[in-house]
Amino acid sequence: MSTRHPTSQTTLASNTWLSISLAEWSALACAIIWSANGLILRTQSEYVTPGAMNAIRCLVASIIFFIALPFDIAPLTNLLKVTGNQWFLMFAALSLGVALGDTFYLIALKEMGVSRTLALTGTFPLATLIWQTILLKVPLNPTLITGSLLVVLGVVVLSRSGEDNEEPINLYRNILLALCASICWGFSATLLKPATVNMTSIQANAIRMPLIAFLLFFLRVLPSGNENLRGIKLKNLLIVSATGILGMGLGAFLFIYAITEIDPATVVTITSSSPLFGMLFAAIFLKERITKHVGLGIFLCLAGVYAVL
Repeated sequence: MSTRHPTSQTTLASNTWLSISLAEWSALACAIIWSANGLILRTQSEYVTPGAMNAIRCLVASIIFFIALPFDIAPLTNLLKVTGNQWFLMFAALSLGVALGDTFYLIALKEMGVSRTLALTGTFPLATLIWQTILLKVPLNPTLITGSLLVVLGVVVLSRSGEDNEEPINLYRNILLALCASICWGFSATLLKPATVNMTSIQANAIRMPLIAFLLFFLRVLPSGNENLRGIKLKNLLIVSATGILGMGLGAFLFIYAITEIDPATVVTITSSSPLFGMLFAAIFLKERITKHVGLGIFLCLAGVYAVL
């Protein structure tokens, strides 16, 4: 009868962890950061409108990336290699993904709360798979499909774990907004792959964040007569700014780094585990009860991420 040596088991486990690439670790760290960000933003949604919140976050992130530019691994002269088509794809990705998708997300976050919004927007791996297949002609990987479907099933279960305190029409509208954010994010992630061929993550974010802040200010804040910025206390401004550093700064850096190293569908499947971390954070900091539905949803999300890794 054969026996398994403990050292061999330890080595096997160690090799499994080592087989996970830096890009995959970056995507997982991004998921954790985004879930924590969602929790913080929910606490500020009563004081700052979604348009103003998004503009403030992008402006702060712009400053961070401009400061980081001199320390980047690639010179700015590399941007001369960026073609007109790549600039167009970058603009389209930032317009749909952050300016539009994030605004939908923030509105849903305010109306439905952290758990359900994170769960519904977590369906964007499926959207990315579809966009990637259509636009980039990438063949569908069975393992990736399995992982994506498990994650999607998990977030659907999580979305049904709360109590409905809304009118049906409002609830359906907010669900539609969350799903529209998912579609926008999937499309944006797909466009970022060819758009960032000739630029680093820091360069890409240093370009796109100021443009997004500009768009949001002139399309959302300015038309309201700056009403969106009135009444915001310094405390709220600082907290929202901090989420810009954390989510739009560090989170965006990790996300685009992962996109440039591995295919977009894998990245978004891993980052879509953010509902899992969001639930855990909500239970720890907001004392939300972990129900059977939540437990099942967490298990399915973990299984989906493991299948991709």
